Order: sequence, then structure tokens, then C-alpha cells
Amino acid sequence: MRAVQIRSLSLKGVADEVAGLRPPAAEQEAVAEAVSRILADVRARGDQAVAELTARFDWPGATGEALAVSAEELERAYKQAEPEFLAALQLARDNCLFFHRRELVPDWEEVGPQGQRLGLRFLPVERAGVYVPGGRASYASTVIMNTAPALAAGVKEIVLCTPPGRDGRIDPSVLAAARLVGVERVYRVGGAQAIAALAFGTETVPRVDVICGPGNAFVVEAKRQVFGLVGIDSLAGPSEVLIVADRSARPHWVAVDLLAQEEHGSGASGVLLAETEEFCALVRGAVQELAATEARNGSGEGLWAFYPALGEDFLTLAAALVNEYAPEHLELHLENAREFLPRVRSAGAVFVGGLTPTAFGDYVVGSNHVLPTGGSARFASALSVFTFLRRSAVVETPPEAVRLLAGPLAKIADREGFSFHRRSAELRAQAVAEGEAQGRGAVG
Repeated sequence: MRAVQIRSLSLKGVADEVAGLRPPAAEQEAVAEAVSRILADVRARGDQAVAELTARFDWPGATGEALAVSAEELERAYKQAEPEFLAALQLARDNCLFFHRRELVPDWEEVGPQGQRLGLRFLPVERAGVYVPGGRASYASTVIMNTAPALAAGVKEIVLCTPPGRDGRIDPSVLAAARLVGVERVYRVGGAQAIAALAFGTETVPRVDVICGPGNAFVVEAKRQVFGLVGIDSLAGPSEVLIVADRSARPHWVAVDLLAQEEHGSGASGVLLAETEEFCALVRGAVQELAATEARNGSGEGLWAFYPALGEDFLTLAAALVNEYAPEHLELHLENAREFLPRVRSAGAVFVGGLTPTAFGDYVVGSNHVLPTGGSARFASALSVFTFLRRSAVVETPPEAVRLLAGPLAKIADREGFSFHRRSAELRAQAVAEGEAQGRGAVG
């Protein structure tokens, strides 16, 4: 059982304390080199390399011909799934689609100050790749969370990769979830080789435009190395939660939520800021009791820190810590949580009130559980429809706009030494001045 320390925190010391909560990431040169070799191998040899790597790491019997999951296998998993489980997945899917469809922004076009027409078109990518990890658990929820925003965005085709077991089988709940959301192309491929197959394409696995989904250090590094060739969602690190709790909060609930966060795997962290030292002690006792008496999946390797607001204004300290730490998950166990919400500037997702644990967001409430980690909520956002949408500007300069804009353009182009930029505009201005019909050819 981990030793949970109750630590002091001052308003002036927030930045230094947060820096200590997130020590610099260890160098991973060996991982980067191994991933680079895998990517090069898959790019050069396609299915043969993917099958050999799958046989080496996951399924000894892997062959190129057996990488694809058949439609019959997907249908069988769906039909054999427990009805109550399917109903829960469908609820999660429907709520996520409800949420993500409301993110959509309509195309727009307006007339600008000089008569130019300016607009934006939002276009979905053609094909998205979803990575669903295997290993210690089955992650049907990852299927829902990563496909819902792509579906809401209008992506035509979703390709899913997930590692098989030693017998070549994929967890039936993952297959049932894929069938439920309409994914037809599923492949028994995991690790960096799956990211390589999605990024480069092979004889069997089609090349995609965007790759999303969590994974281990090799998967994250592979996504980093292929970024630029394809889009990616993020480079996610260990999961984390910050809980802010006043005197109205329930220590047992907070303890359970912290232990729930630890179930996300190695390095998952929990931070508590409480109004009193007594509350911190009660939560620590509840954590120790629960950990000693109930089975759990937590590794115990993450960093936990409990802070009482001693000698500081509690809510002022809370706002400072929240916005400096920029947590993936923020739980507000506050009597007036809604009143505090406007003071939150940096958080992946905010769970308002003691009745709203992170667990709802992880599974069924509708918001996405793919969130920025490691403090990146200062500048990044959750997985959304915008991960799968491209924004394309639409520009048109009618005669009046040409007359008013060509002169200022020439001034800037001259200063930067771009003479053909100036000439390009001057040709249009000359045509307008001579009264030629727009679009009937250049002058000069």
C-alpha cells in the first residue's frame, strides 16, 4: 500500500509544487529506436512485417491472411454479448453522439470590409484509424469514445486495430462494441506495428488520415513519429485527477474516486486539495481501508498528494492550483461548485459537484474520456469532432475588393521582396480598371 503524505501548500508555492508533481519525463531513446525500426520495417514490407511482429509480440500463429477480423466474427460477438452489456454500450454511444453532434459548427460565408467574400468549410477526413489497447483489461469503452466523435464529424470509414491474445482472439466485448458503432474493418494488430500499418497502409490494412486511441509507450512513440504523415489525437501520458473538496464533501466518496483513477494503470496520479487538514486525514484513512479490504486493479506506482488549505483562502488557492496543474480530470466536491466553475481556466474535463464522479465521464455520461494529460490542458482539448474535421477557407475577391486591396498588398509585397505577389494582384486590378469581365483571363 502506498504511503499517502499530507503536504503543505501556499499560494506563492503553487508553481514549484506543481513542477514537483510532474517531474521531467525519463529519456526513452531505446523505445524511440525500437519504434523507428518497426515503422521502417512495416513501411518496407507491409503485411509480412506486421504478421511477423504480431507473432513475435502477441499471437505466435499470426499470418498476413489472418490479420483481418471477418464480418461473421464481428456479428457472432455482437449476438453473443450479454443484452444488458450491449444496452449499456448503446446508452454510452447515444450519449456520446448527443454530445459530439453539438460540437459541430456550420459552414459560414460573409462579406468582408472591402467587399471580399470570406468563409470557412468544415470537411471530415475520409478515413480514421482507432487504436484500442489490449493487455490487462478489455476496453469496449475506448471503442465508443474514439468512434463517436468521428461518426458525428461525418467520417466515411473507421478502421480499428487492437492486439490479439496468444490464441489470436480479440476480446468479444471489443468486437461487439465495434459492431454496435458500425465499424466493419477490424484488424488483429497491436503496438507500434498497428500505428505503422494505419499510417502507411499495407496490402490488408488501409492507410488512414487520422489516428486516435490510447496505448503504451511504444504506441505513443509511434504516433509521435508518424505525426505529419497522418494526424493524431494526442500524445497521452498517465491518467490523473485533481479533487477540490470543501467541508461539505464526503471523505469516502473522494477516496473511492482516487482509487478509481488508479485503475487506469501505471503512473496514474491523484491530487486532493481540501479545506481542512482533518478532511485530508479522513480521506487518507478511507483510502488505506479500502485498499486493504477490497480487490482493485491499481498499480500503486502513481504520485498522490494531499494538500489542506492552511492559512490561505481556500477557493483562491484552489483556483491557483487547478490552473497551474491543468489536470486531465477535475472533480469539484464543493457546496457551491457551479459558482467556482468560472474560475477554472485549465482542465481537460470538469466534474461539477460531489454527485458527479469522473467515472461517469469515463463511461456513459456523454463527454469524451480521451483528455489532455500532463498539464497539456493549458493548451489542448479533449478528443472531439474537430480532431476529424479540416477547416478550409473560401475566398473570393469581386471587383470592388480587388480595387481596394491591390494597393495595400503591393506595399507589403514590396517590403518583403515578393515581386510576383505584387504583379499577381496588379493584373487583377488592371483587368478591373479596364472593365474586363471577371475570370476571362489575365492581362499583360
